[in-house]
Amino acid sequence: MISLKIINKENFQYFIDDILDIEKSSFPSPWSLNAFREETNKPASHLWALIMNGEFAGYICFWVFAGEIHLMNIAVHPGRRGKGLGRYMLDRMIEAGISRGIQTAWLEVRPSNLTARRLYEKARFREAGRRPRYYNDTDEDAIVMSLSLLQNKDHCRGLGKTPCCDLDCDGNASIQVAGDL
Repeated sequence: MISLKIINKENFQYFIDDILDIEKSSFPSPWSLNAFREETNKPASHLWALIMNGEFAGYICFWVFAGEIHLMNIAVHPGRRGKGLGRYMLDRMIEAGISRGIQTAWLEVRPSNLTARRLYEKARFREAGRRPRYYNDTDEDAIVMSLSLLQNKDHCRGLGKTPCCDLDCDGNASIQVAGDL
């Protein structure tokens, strides 16, 4: 069974060790404990834990503001990669955005992160530009990618109910995570 749980100030301490372990194994410049803690204090920020068969398997962090979603961070435990869990979290973020009438989703990705780029392209994100020398640790550019949620309202059409959403693609959804988007 797969589920998503909202991470907030009250339950943050239960997830942080798992988040930091995955973060450190996933990125050349991992976020710090304080960076994740700050996300739980930002009204625009949404941090979700991916739980698979009762075990922590990954997380996603995104901001919702001004009619847009901005994906900040997503990672899956190294032992659980290649099983569609990253796509699962990304799809739930997209569905949540569609249900709220969000117009566009944005993200930045390293050109060298081919696995992430493939994931985003399969989810129909397209390159919208570049941010030169965005990543301080390597002076690598960031590829800016976007997805029009208005044009992708058929994302779930015909799929019926997904494991975490009752979504009718007309803006009505119930995401099975504790708390509000």
